[in-house]
Amino acid sequence: MGEIRKHPRFRVNFGSTFSGEQVAGQGTIANLSVGGCSIESKVILPAKSSLALNIQLPDSQWPLQIDRASVRWARGNTFGVEFEQMSQADIDRLHQLIQDLEQGPLVVMQRARS
Repeated sequence: MGEIRKHPRFRVNFGSTFSGEQVAGQGTIANLSVGGCSIESKVILPAKSSLALNIQLPDSQWPLQIDRASVRWARGNTFGVEFEQMSQADIDRLHQLIQDLEQGPLVVMQRARS
């Protein structure tokens, strides 16, 4: 039986930077939901690690900032995080992005050009 997700996930390819208690790195967001994401990186954080995360969105020069996230799983060069704390402005930006992704990747790319 597969894992049941709270939120739908969307395949994306966004750059990111992250920092934890004793490590920092960069990676690629491979999929995204309102509750979390998976990150492909050369720097792998073990499960239960806490980190701050910045996600570079295609429609903004300012990254989406997640003040606190927890690593829920790690496999190979990929780990999954759950978003725990972020500003209301970034929550709103994330919800708008998810709405755009629900309409299709073309909507996100069109917004990035305008």
